[in-house]
Amino acid sequence: MTNCGSMNAPRRARGTIFRVIRLTAALISLVAGIGRGAEPPVLSAQPGFLRTLNITGFVQNTSATFLDTQAIEYNRSKSSLAVERNMIQVDINDDLSDRDSVFMRMWGVYEPSYPYETDCLSPFLLQVHCNSDFYNQYGIREVWLKHRQGPLQLLVGRQIVTWGESLSFRVGDQINPQDLSWNFGFANLEQSRNPLWMIHPVWNLRRLGPFSSNFAELVYVPGVDFLYTQVDYSNDQYDGQDQVAGRVNINPATPGGRFAPRIDARVLGSPGIVVEQAPPILTLRNFPVAGVVLAADVNGVPSMTDQAIPRATWANSQLGIRLHTLIWNTEVTVMYYYNHDYKPVVKLFAQQGFIPIGPGVFIERAKSIYPSYQAGGVTANRAINLPGRLADLPLVVRAEALYKNHEAFNTLAIPGTFFTHFLPTGSASALAYSDELLWLFALDLAAAYAPWLTATGNVNANFELNGTTILSYNNLMSTAGYFERQYRNDVNLLCHIDTSWWWNSVAPSWTSIYNPNGQTWLFFPSILFTPPWTNRYLMKLQWIEILGTNAFGLDGGVFKGKSLLLAQFQYNFSLF
Repeated sequence: MTNCGSMNAPRRARGTIFRVIRLTAALISLVAGIGRGAEPPVLSAQPGFLRTLNITGFVQNTSATFLDTQAIEYNRSKSSLAVERNMIQVDINDDLSDRDSVFMRMWGVYEPSYPYETDCLSPFLLQVHCNSDFYNQYGIREVWLKHRQGPLQLLVGRQIVTWGESLSFRVGDQINPQDLSWNFGFANLEQSRNPLWMIHPVWNLRRLGPFSSNFAELVYVPGVDFLYTQVDYSNDQYDGQDQVAGRVNINPATPGGRFAPRIDARVLGSPGIVVEQAPPILTLRNFPVAGVVLAADVNGVPSMTDQAIPRATWANSQLGIRLHTLIWNTEVTVMYYYNHDYKPVVKLFAQQGFIPIGPGVFIERAKSIYPSYQAGGVTANRAINLPGRLADLPLVVRAEALYKNHEAFNTLAIPGTFFTHFLPTGSASALAYSDELLWLFALDLAAAYAPWLTATGNVNANFELNGTTILSYNNLMSTAGYFERQYRNDVNLLCHIDTSWWWNSVAPSWTSIYNPNGQTWLFFPSILFTPPWTNRYLMKLQWIEILGTNAFGLDGGVFKGKSLLLAQFQYNFSLF
């Protein structure tokens, strides 16, 4: 008797093989379609959140070399390797409902242990551990939920909010701290911003006469900004503070950081007699007794400076309020901040005691603090309509100003030191306070038609004049750790111009910043290459040059010698 099942087995096997082949072919076709940028087919059985899911990102390698390692005379290593940064970014966008959407950005960054940073000796030849894994990052960078309800948009999560008008300077842009640890803080302002956990409602308002596009915006930051990467400093300054370390700037790893500023190790005095030695923030200091200085000053080292990052309390919460409007053709915003500084000042805490040096000796601890401040600001920008043939130039003028109340500065007027003639006068805390004005004026040329230069692109240009003014100025105001004085009026001029050829295949740009103090020049020329047949691949070449006459100038001169040449390769992908 014939077994019908055994006769049908080869047929079922062949059918199964054919189905597997068809399914494999379909998957290959789907993957190939995604690789070409095509949208995957939408299946009616998919849940709604899958139909709106969008996953994009890029993989990026950045390699750079110092141009003249012999010019970096203040570091023991002469390795030419400046950057070998490997990074992946993944962005996830999705609509959970008609009113709710979510965004998440993940970063993974790997950098090797640089020869430049393996010889980790402090300026005082104290051995400390190195920064071999300091730059590595992994995890969620941004994640927030947006809910829309009538005129209200509510964003809750870890976000970046930019309220300022400047392209490269921070005037009204005061909400997010910065990562200044790699490739200089001024070389990539966009990627240097660090997100914060916040509640961020935006309320759209009705038109009122000439006032249109009205909305009110609020940012509340409770301060629960945990940080688990980029906290392993060589001097252990953040030990035990990871739960709030994300509330302040990430500074270059010192000593020995590749992008750390030059350390001020100068001394004041006559040959053979040292009356003051940098850094001029002391941890052990003599007071004169009967007009006689008993011993030379004993200066503190960075590893002895405690960090006092503001804790997550109601009093340390951060608040920002902004009102936006369009008055005819002028966009205007008004803002208010209750915030704390992201860059520290050093405060001295004196305790009288006795050690074998002699009587009248004060022992002091130096603590880096981040003082609170209140500030109010305004921004405005307006398109300029020129007559005649000049009407083809799309010019925009921008301006912004921020008034900071009771800003804290370090001062060299410390009692019992050279700067106070060794008298017990001055500021025992090494702090001075003054209101401060930050301001900016800018002119933009946006997408100008220039057939004499390019037939397939436009010309863009930006000119920014930026400054800070200390209203109650004292010529002994300084930055902690430096003899350099703060400037009463600190001015920077930025010039940027870019264009493109062959439909954005070749896009050169030139950016430079000039500061008259120390005649400091910062140059960032670059050229971006994108194949004409795809935008998935790109390569950028950039030159960063630092010039100046003052090697300790706080506007860039402290980075002299670290000029570099950079190459960046990027592959963009889209998964859904």
